[in-house]
Amino acid sequence: MAKRDYYEVLGVPRGTSADEIKKAHRRLVRKYHPDMNKNNPAATEQFKEVQEAYDVLSDSQKRQNYDQFGHAGVGAGAGPAGGDPGEAFRRARGGNGAGGRQWRTQDGTTVEDFDIGDILEGMFGNRSGAGAGTRRTRAERAEPARGSDVENVVTLTFAQAARGTTLPLQIQRGNQTEMIEVKIPPGVKDGSRIRIRGKGMASYVEAGDLYIVTKIHAHPYYRREDMDVLLDLPLSLYEALLGAKVEVPTLDGSVTLTIPRGTGSGAKLKIKNRGVERSGERGDQLCVIKIVIPKDLTQEEKRMVLEIAREHPLNPRSESGW
Repeated sequence: MAKRDYYEVLGVPRGTSADEIKKAHRRLVRKYHPDMNKNNPAATEQFKEVQEAYDVLSDSQKRQNYDQFGHAGVGAGAGPAGGDPGEAFRRARGGNGAGGRQWRTQDGTTVEDFDIGDILEGMFGNRSGAGAGTRRTRAERAEPARGSDVENVVTLTFAQAARGTTLPLQIQRGNQTEMIEVKIPPGVKDGSRIRIRGKGMASYVEAGDLYIVTKIHAHPYYRREDMDVLLDLPLSLYEALLGAKVEVPTLDGSVTLTIPRGTGSGAKLKIKNRGVERSGERGDQLCVIKIVIPKDLTQEEKRMVLEIAREHPLNPRSESGW
């Protein structure tokens, strides 16, 4: 048989407050408890149905899943609908058998941490006297939980991470899809977390937070070192020997870089303020020199190189400390 809608079971509309759900549950518990309906076997099944509905709708996370996906979202059928009514009533009252009062029903079931005043009130009305409505259960004292925090991974280009950006993001909150704009500050790294308050799981007390986790795409030629951007800059042997002016890309467009004469391989030439931005400051771009030598020299070219070597003897390993 198809399950009834949990809001219908408790007799409350969708969107009702957690307090109204609690009041409806207490009223129906008194109405359908087996010890108050000894001549009505159907009341036991109704009691189980009420308890199953309350277990879901009194939990903010389960309620959100139910609102979004129905019975499938809360694994309906795995809850307290099975088993004896005493156990279901024990779950409703939050009892765990640790030091709480006990009350034995007519069928021998022991109910823990139960306020017998609720039953007396249901049988005889609200009367003063010992035990009548003098104790709140743990379930009633507990406040609804804060909504859960949510993580969402976004992929950024190298430039977006270095300079910051604003991204449109679609998030699901309960039954509604919401479009928000997420501001990514400049300087984020792979795995940075950006907190957006109140955009996590909804709750009747306080919504959780949304955490944006950044994933940075590798760049084909830039790489990052703290706040500096590194770029390998190939130079010909002649440019390195004689000096030159070359066009170099940066995150903010190309610039002309002057190569001093005699620049060696591995040297780092700085372009100021073209690095990663963070907290109002910028690092630099460092151009790492990679000298490319000519191949397949002719005999005459080899002779000329040897002549240069004789004129300018050089041992590049002399200061290596080997």
